Amino acid sequence: MKLTRLTTAALALAAAPALAQDMAHDKDFWRDGLDQMAETCGFDHTGYVTDQYKAYLQSTMSAGKPPQIFTWWTGNALTDIVSSGLAAPVDEIWDAKIASGEYAAGTRDLFTVDGKTYALPMLLARWVMFYNTEMFAEAGIESEPQSWAELMEAAEKLKAAGHTPFEATVQDGWRGFIWFSEIMIRQNPEAYKGLHDGSVPYDGPEVQAVFDTWVDMYAKGYFTDPRSTEEAEDFARGKAAMYLMGEWAAGTLVDNGMTIGKDLGVFITPNADAGLPAQVIVEGAPILISNDAWDDAEARAAYECWASVDGANKWAEVQSIFNGNLKAKAPNGIVQEVSADMAAGGHLARNRWWEAVPSDLQGDLVAELSAFMLNPTAEKATEVMQNMQAFNQAYWDDQY
Repeated sequence: MKLTRLTTAALALAAAPALAQDMAHDKDFWRDGLDQMAETCGFDHTGYVTDQYKAYLQSTMSAGKPPQIFTWWTGNALTDIVSSGLAAPVDEIWDAKIASGEYAAGTRDLFTVDGKTYALPMLLARWVMFYNTEMFAEAGIESEPQSWAELMEAAEKLKAAGHTPFEATVQDGWRGFIWFSEIMIRQNPEAYKGLHDGSVPYDGPEVQAVFDTWVDMYAKGYFTDPRSTEEAEDFARGKAAMYLMGEWAAGTLVDNGMTIGKDLGVFITPNADAGLPAQVIVEGAPILISNDAWDDAEARAAYECWASVDGANKWAEVQSIFNGNLKAKAPNGIVQEVSADMAAGGHLARNRWWEAVPSDLQGDLVAELSAFMLNPTAEKATEVMQNMQAFNQAYWDDQY
């Protein structure tokens, strides 16, 4: 397993007893919902800020003492964890769930490495554009944007009506990639895939086109202050008209006073080129179980509860999140609408940047993207592209 450099603080975190809690995660923003899931499924849980959590889990894995149950990411990040040999394969659970019709066979692929499956889904979230329907009406926007040009026209109308079009921040240190990857798949999905295997450079024309668009949007005043630490709450308070985020944010927005179908709507961001296939970024958040915990009846029961119909229904009830169980109730109208739109449009699923990029690059690259958001100029974009490619090149050179 490849490990990033660890700070003194991170090492201190790793010194904590690895099995002191049943479940470790970086989802503390869902603490209330997790508390209720813990009662339903019978586990304790400890949450960390994402950067600290990555250091904590990598350190405990390196020491051979991982938490009993823990969240991580799919893609390259999952492959790295599996390479430690400490995560238990859970094919037995998937075989039963697919046979019962609870899960689609294709969902399993997100959590499979070298032919074995190592995780259950905490969520399956499409990344979509939430919008304030009342602000749209005030600005004279009569329908959801069907093209990138219409999206920019809507942004201009909202700005003219006194509303900031888009909510976007660098909160918690990981969100810098959201708009970068969304613009990229809308402009050049093949180049987006190339970023993840090293075949497309971060200082090339494909990425330059993304930053040109992004810089222009900032210059026009389309984004909120990136320094806010209450991103979802700010959107719910009316500080912006649109909010690009995973479907899982619906529960937080409702908890903060919005009502689905009244002032909260959703649409899939349209492509910049009408000739591109319809597509949407999909996030699959995995929950893993250690080999030792797999042999512990109580830990295994708590783990399997996440994938059960009762567990999925409870998670949908308390956090308004869909975890892929087809026999569970849809958590909310947002999920229902996105599912219907995807079925009607034949949308392709694109793996989220965070999961697709090599895990050794995640922190450095997202820090650069966040730095751009804090100083969104053409000059800063050039510097960020060069820095990102330096990290990228060094990583891929080390692979061969």
